[in-house]
Parts: sequence; C-alpha cells; structure tokens
Amino acid sequence: MALKESKVLEKYFDTIAPGYETMNSLLSLNLDRLWRARMLTKITEFGPKTILDVACGTCDVLRLLEAEVKSCTAVGLDLSHGMLSVAKSSHPSFKLLRGNGVELPFPDNSFDAITIAFGFRNMPSHEQFLLEAKRVLKKDGRLFILELTQPENRFLKVLNSVYLRTVLPFVSGFFGRDKEAYQYLANSIRHFPDQKTVISIILKCGFKKANYELQTFGVTTLFVADCS
Repeated sequence: MALKESKVLEKYFDTIAPGYETMNSLLSLNLDRLWRARMLTKITEFGPKTILDVACGTCDVLRLLEAEVKSCTAVGLDLSHGMLSVAKSSHPSFKLLRGNGVELPFPDNSFDAITIAFGFRNMPSHEQFLLEAKRVLKKDGRLFILELTQPENRFLKVLNSVYLRTVLPFVSGFFGRDKEAYQYLANSIRHFPDQKTVISIILKCGFKKANYELQTFGVTTLFVADCS
C-alpha cells in the first residue's frame, strides 16, 4: 500500500475529521468510549511514564491519558492534517506531530508504551509499523493495539459483515459524511487479518509476548504485546 495509498487515506481522514468523533459514537452505539476505557485500564496497570499515541486522530485517547494516567508524558502522531487541526483547536497544549506510523520520527528506546486505536489496520504495512514500534519502545516497553475486527464466532461474523457492507455506509451517507471514506473503512475491517494471525505477525516482528482480548464479542479486539 505504500505512498500512493497513504495519500488516499490522508485525503479520506482530512475529509471526515470535523465529524469523526460524532460518527464513531453513532456507528458504534457509543461503545467506542467503553473500548478505549478498557484499554486505558490496561495502560494504567502498566504504569508508563512516556507514551506515544500513533494515529492519534482527534486525540480521544490522549484526552483519557491526560486525565487518568498521572505523571505521564504523552505525544500524539497522525498523518492527517485535518485530524491534527481539529485536535489542536480543542487541545492546544497537547504535543502533536504529523508523521507516518511506518517511519516514526523518534530515536530508538524513546517510549515506555505505544498506543494505536483503530489505526493499525490502515497502516501501509502492518509489519513495518510493528518493527518501528519495537524500535522506539524501551526494552521493557509495551504496545497496545485497539482495533475493529471481525468476531471469531461465525454467525456473528456474518452479521457484522452485513452491517459493514450496508448499515455503516448508509448511515454515514445519510448524515452527509463522506460515504466513500466510510466505505473504505468498512472494507478495511472486513479484510483485516483474524486475531490469531495478528498475534503471529506481532511475534514475527520480534515482540516476545502477545495476547488479545475480545471486546463486544470480537467486534473490537485489544492486542497487547511486550518487548521482553
């Protein structure tokens, strides 16, 4: 997917940035807040002092980190000018950088933890992102990936596929959002690897341990990987 497709993604996210959080809440029946809160619980238990949030979007994760993870320094990174513009207008004090997740602009061993919520599946290369994440994490660092996935249960997977093909693009189009962009996002979920395959890719990229927890029957999955 390289540079050309990254430019397409950047255009999509620039277009939907102003209403991104509202649409996420609507399309997930407000469950996206619960999913992030569960990830935050895991982060708090780990207790990192420095965190990088990749594909930070409009900073919904950074807001939680600022409120709940005390004595923590957090940095947000995103490819979309539109997303960063919305975030900066609401939270000018946040440290935000524009950049690509497969070429992280940080030296080795920079962060205790890296988070990425609903952005991993859109990376130009899953493997390259994981290699970069491992590079900038400290030797005892931890990676948290929260991602929209397909349920492991076959019946629920069929229902979720129907929702992604029909309901999601219809609702987004009805509310005047970029239907093409949300259709792309729906397709990216349908074609994303299953949970066990993601774990195998993580381990292949050098992480020593990785596990996952299904959220809402597997509509969303939280992956956690340790460097050591």
